[in-house]
Amino acid sequence: MTEHNKQKYSSSMDVMDKNGNLLGAVCVTPSKEIGKRDILLMDEKAGTQSVRSTTELINMLSKKDVPFDERKLVLDFLAERLRFLEQELTINTLKSLNKKNNK
Repeated sequence: MTEHNKQKYSSSMDVMDKNGNLLGAVCVTPSKEIGKRDILLMDEKAGTQSVRSTTELINMLSKKDVPFDERKLVLDFLAERLRFLEQELTINTLKSLNKKNNK
């Protein structure tokens, strides 16, 4: 496991190519639409691209010669980040409903 992947999960994760060079970063953020998520690949050379799914992202990383183990780490990061964002949305929804009921 490379040093960049030992960091705690945050909203982005560095991604290395097969030569160990920084390809860019993967970022998962809440979308403008409530309950939706934006998954971005910020490529150092090609710029930033939005992807529609984790499958599309993994296929893009594969075409960019990102090693299998690195792609697995990206999947783990995405799963954890999406789980966190879903939990955050649920908590905020429950708080909002609780405020409405207490009025």
